[in-house]
Order: sequence, then structure tokens, then C-alpha cells
Amino acid sequence: MPRSVVVGVDGSPESLAALDWAAEEAAQRRLPLKVVLAWPTVVTPLSVLGTVDLARRQADVTLRDAELRVRERWPELAVMSVQVPTEPVHALVDEVNGAQEPDGAPAELLVLGSRGFGAVAGFLVGSVSQRVLTRTDCPVVLVRRGGTEGEETATAREVVAGVDPFEGADAVLAHAFETAQRRGLPLRAVYSWTLPATYQYAGIAASVDVTGEMLVYAKGELARVVQPWRRKYPQVEVVEEAVNARPAKLLADRASRAELVVIGRRVRRTPLGAHLGAVAHAVLHHVPCPIAVVPYERAEKQEQQQGQQQEAGDA
Repeated sequence: MPRSVVVGVDGSPESLAALDWAAEEAAQRRLPLKVVLAWPTVVTPLSVLGTVDLARRQADVTLRDAELRVRERWPELAVMSVQVPTEPVHALVDEVNGAQEPDGAPAELLVLGSRGFGAVAGFLVGSVSQRVLTRTDCPVVLVRRGGTEGEETATAREVVAGVDPFEGADAVLAHAFETAQRRGLPLRAVYSWTLPATYQYAGIAASVDVTGEMLVYAKGELARVVQPWRRKYPQVEVVEEAVNARPAKLLADRASRAELVVIGRRVRRTPLGAHLGAVAHAVLHHVPCPIAVVPYERAEKQEQQQGQQQEAGDA
């Protein structure tokens, strides 16, 4: 089965913004769009009175309106819709991971709407969005109402990628470069770092020259991971920026001229369950434009290399 762009809707203004963004993205990627509406079924005495039937009819209307909205604006786009009478997190995760059908293909992308804190604030990441973010195998884009048009993006002219040269860089850069080329936009690859907390405790932070060798090293590491993608996408104009600053604050500043901010999310498989990292969580709460959260495995190669290096040292 073909891969698709999946968008979750519930009839809210935020989900309509996500629907528009997802439709445009699907059209650019030449992929079908799947519109998903999930609602939990709760068996209560009221169910006898037709509560479940009413919820199903409301879902039908919402999906029909969503399809009409898309077909009017993107008539050539293949659109399918599905309502799933189950808890939204499980429904969305199963849809994008290809678990709903035995031969289902995983989604290319999931798009969700999210409420903002205000005109210049970031996202209010609710329990559904956050739980879905940490469980999907594909990139997830969060779109805030007003984040796809208007003053905030009227001057948008680039894709911004938050890059950690030491972890997850390829996953983030692949998504960012592909998006920049598809949209005809330049790409800004940003790497920011701060001094270890121990420097502050030891009282030596003020004496550290963050503009000298440390900055040269940071720029070199950023260039190292970006260079292969420059060669793969020679048409994309790239700006590399290495700065001594907090990652979330720097990305929030750069987002003022961004059409999309791309960050990574390490896939965490722990007994305590999946969760967002501190940087990703902060970025989601402070960046106003659409954000693509790209999952990546903490490379087994890194662990193998560390083990091999240790074995070599022992030898």
C-alpha cells in the first residue's frame, strides 16, 4: 500500500490549520492524504439513548466537511478519511505505524494541530499530542492556528534545522534538506551549545573563551555533518550557524523567519515509557511556526563503536 500523509482532525480551528498544512504537504510530496478522526466509545446507560450513534454522526459530518475543504483547494489530491471509535492516541499511533491493516504501510508524516499560548508564543502540547509524539515511527509536524499564514509567516523564507552533530543529525538534516528543496527555500542549520554546569559551579565559566578554539571546533563539527547533505542537495542554499546559546531560545529566535523548524527526537525504549527530551519539549513551547519532530534511534553504531574502542584500548 502507498505511504500517505496522515492528519488528525476533530473540527477545532487548530485541527483545520493542521488539515490545510497537511494537504499542501501531501500535494507537494505527491502522496495521498488520510484524514483521521478518533473518538473513544464509552459504554454507559446513556449509550442506550443513542449517544454513540450521535458521536458517530458528528464524526461523519466533521470528516465530510474536512474532505470538502481539501477537495475545493487541492482538487487533484487523493483524499481518504476514516473515523476510529477508540482512544485518540492509540488510533493515531496505529494509523501512522501501519497497524490498522495487516498489509498497511506506515505513514510518511503525521500532522497535528496544537493550541498556542499567544500571538508570539509556541505550542500548548496537550496530553494527546505529547503522547503521540513519543510513540510514532514517522516525523510529526505540529501546526498552530495562525501558524500557516498571516503576519508570522508572511516573511518566512527558510527552513531552520536544530542540529546536534553528535546525535541524530542525519535524520534531522535529511528531513530539513528534502523540505527545503521541495519548497525552494534556503536552509539554516543551527548548532548551539552551552558550557557544562560544572563550569558555573567551579566559577570558571567567565574565563572560558567561547569565541576561540571552542567556537572553531563547534563550527567544524557542524560542517562535518552538513557537508554530505550539501553534496546530495546542491541546489539548496545553506547557512551554517554555531552559537554559544541555549538551543530552545536560539531556535525560537530563528523561527521568526522560518517556514518550518526541524528538530530531532531520540526514540527512547525504557521501562518508564517514552518521553520527550528537555530540548525538544522547550522548543515545542517557545517556537511559534510549524515544527517537525523527527524520530531517530540512538545509533547502535555509536554504542558498537564505543565498545570496539574500549576493546581496542584493553588490547
